[in-house]
Amino acid sequence: MTDFPAHADVVFVGAGHNALVAAAYLLDAGRSVCLLEQMPRPGGWVQTAELGAPGFLHDRWSALHPAFVGGPVWAELGPDLRRHGLEYVTAPLATGSSLPDGRTAIAPVDPQSFAEELDRLGERARWGALLGAVGPQLETLLGLLGTGLDTPEAQAALAGLLRDSRQSRVPFGQLLSGSALDLVNDHFGTEELRQLAAPWPLHFGAGPEDPASALWAALALVLLGVGVPTPVGGSGRLTDALLALVTERGGEVFSGVDVDEILVSGGRAAGVRTTAGPTVEAREAVIVSATPDRFYGRLLRGWGDVPAGVRAQAAGYRYRRGCFQMNLALTARPRFTDSRLDAGGGINLGRGVEALATSVRQAEAGLLPQYPSISWHEPTAVDSTRAPEGRAVVRLQVLDVPHTPKGDAAGTTYGAAGWDAATAEAFADRVLAEAEAHVPGLTGLVLERHLTTPADLARQNPNAGPGDHAAGENSLQQALTQRPIPAHAGGHRTLLPGAWLIGAATWPSAAVSGASGRAAAQALIGRTP
Repeated sequence: MTDFPAHADVVFVGAGHNALVAAAYLLDAGRSVCLLEQMPRPGGWVQTAELGAPGFLHDRWSALHPAFVGGPVWAELGPDLRRHGLEYVTAPLATGSSLPDGRTAIAPVDPQSFAEELDRLGERARWGALLGAVGPQLETLLGLLGTGLDTPEAQAALAGLLRDSRQSRVPFGQLLSGSALDLVNDHFGTEELRQLAAPWPLHFGAGPEDPASALWAALALVLLGVGVPTPVGGSGRLTDALLALVTERGGEVFSGVDVDEILVSGGRAAGVRTTAGPTVEAREAVIVSATPDRFYGRLLRGWGDVPAGVRAQAAGYRYRRGCFQMNLALTARPRFTDSRLDAGGGINLGRGVEALATSVRQAEAGLLPQYPSISWHEPTAVDSTRAPEGRAVVRLQVLDVPHTPKGDAAGTTYGAAGWDAATAEAFADRVLAEAEAHVPGLTGLVLERHLTTPADLARQNPNAGPGDHAAGENSLQQALTQRPIPAHAGGHRTLLPGAWLIGAATWPSAAVSGASGRAAAQALIGRTP
């Protein structure tokens, strides 16, 4: 499309959920906005669609929104989003784990039920000691959602966390430098609870042995206290409601538009030029949803005032692993060996935390893991609108895969040619076989399966780099005040005045939260430093 306006107060490059959140705030403050999205429709990774058989609604990428519902954006925009049809449903089970020998753990949303489960496992004292130590620290950190970490207030809060927790059972500095594997092994006595907690950092872009993965594991356990809310009708309902709110407030959104370059005038961002040629002037700011390598390497390639060191930081931005996803349409609801896991939530299936660490190491060596770990989510456990009556949809994510495979840890020839069709299908068979050990009869229920490989992610969205769902590694060297690059200090301002960077590559990283969009908008409005 080329009928977009000649100018706007704020021009957006990308119209993912963070951009739509920012646009909603800015429009409410009286700014005009124009959003240009490269993908066929707005929403970025927040989409729901029929992928085959009618009536089966699959979340194509993201599915669970605890960071959104538990954060400031929902508190502030929620009434308007509800008015536009957004309704959340929360499973009674937040998360759980399943091991092939039948051992399981569940984390119900109801505190009393969870206490009973901890007593069954003999873990109540250990859980209480860990959460009692890290809870106050993470409450402070969660208070920084929706703001940049480059502000004096945020920097003071982080310094205070390091200073004031030195005598804690788990100092904040230990969470920052420690691994999730050490955290769960040091603080939990059962493999069931370790398996429940250790895989969660992979959703944020950190492996279980990475520095700072201890922080992401602990943060996930705190966030999951509100359960795993998901929109009725699918994750994409959030995009629908945000798009309706932005349109209602006068915003203009255009899809299928590739922005080639940010225009610079007078030493600041002045607009954008599209690949097709037309330009849009930005009277106040340009807000970009991108990774730093794309931002400085492509969009600002013509601006000569970027220091060489910053260009080197951006060019060296790291992607570590890929994401393999399988969306299943089933002829009936699946049933776990432990029926308690049938209640919904995000369930971790695997062979234990040492096997998880092994599979991540294999992935980072470019090998398909022999025993992949699985993040399981069945929306139809709590939302009957997602499939025809009596049927079901399930999403299986494998986050311990190579983004660019070169072989197979199981010794087959698959993977040698990357994510070709044969490799994808064979790996899907392997994942189903692993899931079958926890959900007997699963394979026989499959009506359709739809595969998304890291190569597919790379084709669908350039922010995935070579196929990284988290838009870049999120271990210590690219986390918090190092995200996305040290030059940004964890903030959303870039080196070009008037240009802002938001999205999964920025603080607070991957996850549906709307936090980076809110942070940039509030700073422009002047409500935050």
